[in-house]
Amino acid sequence: FFSIGVAGFPEGHIDCPDKETDSRYLKIKIDTGGEFVITQLFFNNKDYFEYLERVRKIGVTVRIIPGIIPITNYQQLLRFCKTCGATIPQRVHEIFKPLDGDAEATYKAGVQFTVEQCNELLEGGAPGLHFYTLNKVDPTREILNKIKR
Repeated sequence: FFSIGVAGFPEGHIDCPDKETDSRYLKIKIDTGGEFVITQLFFNNKDYFEYLERVRKIGVTVRIIPGIIPITNYQQLLRFCKTCGATIPQRVHEIFKPLDGDAEATYKAGVQFTVEQCNELLEGGAPGLHFYTLNKVDPTREILNKIKR
């Protein structure tokens, strides 16, 4: 079995001038053979749901699977998001900045935050979840054991 997945950007691609243009690029990827979408990471679920609405309006009907990254290191999160252009909501800073340097507390808060994010996405109709594990399987395993099914 072979299928083609493509990247999607709920907040718009870092190099794209606006979300509408980015959405048109997604439509082109789907029209040329993309069968499903995995999104770039995001932390505000509103971005995902608005993205769905935006691309559905232009005829994108394939599964759009949210890309999730468990937060386990605040400094790494800052660097990663700067590189890919993902926005870190104020709420995330408020939770994780005070924990910076405390690996255990960050891990626990990261699991809790991600469980809540995943539950909201699934309850809102997400067809599944894609985890960016960064070779750290333990937080993802714990999250999977805690999300509602």
